[in-house]
Amino acid sequence: MKKLVLLSFIGLFYLTAFTKPNEVVPFLRSVQKGLPENTNVPVLLPTYWKEQTDKPKRHTAVKVKAYENGYVIYFLSMDKPYRANDPALFHPKESSTNGELSGYVGTMTPSGRPSDFVFYKKKDGVTLWIQPWIRSIIYAKRGPWTMRFDGDKGDEPYQQADELFKAMKKAHWLKSKAIHEGDITILGTRREAYTSISWETSDGFVYHFSYKGPIKEAVKIVDSLKCVK
Repeated sequence: MKKLVLLSFIGLFYLTAFTKPNEVVPFLRSVQKGLPENTNVPVLLPTYWKEQTDKPKRHTAVKVKAYENGYVIYFLSMDKPYRANDPALFHPKESSTNGELSGYVGTMTPSGRPSDFVFYKKKDGVTLWIQPWIRSIIYAKRGPWTMRFDGDKGDEPYQQADELFKAMKKAHWLKSKAIHEGDITILGTRREAYTSISWETSDGFVYHFSYKGPIKEAVKIVDSLKCVK
């Protein structure tokens, strides 16, 4: 019994020793090597990405474009693995598009609350405002973040807000990203949302990440972004 426990401990030690949680996700490692050389924008890449294994197209592939003052990565859900910028990826079906990540030199101008929105309720000390006629769009502001939730029906926009707030609290509202201004827009439902997160850094760069899937996954991916050289 003692021997079994010892062997289990040794196995756990080696697994832990050789695990590198800060490594860029596997399907972007080839991009990590060349992209920073082709743009003047600091390149952020995710170290976390959970494949959506419940879908038929469960492999993530990428198309990448780099410019002097920007870059963009398109994420595609495919039925098998592809190398980055494979010719087969340049005319994918619209249903294959899973999101994108971009960075460029620039600034963001925060948008104010629409004048016709009315008080809805408080959420974690944050005031939520709602469009009174359609009642499917909510506006909120917290710190540098301007947020909009657009649900299909009922209390879906509030459920979106609830889901986002839970995920952002776990990520400490992404304070580690040195965000000067930020904008989050969520469409759809909590589990099949289209989440768009944009932010301006304190040194004059703007980043944008969009993701089709669970809201909490979008926040986890943004929280995992690290600068690569």
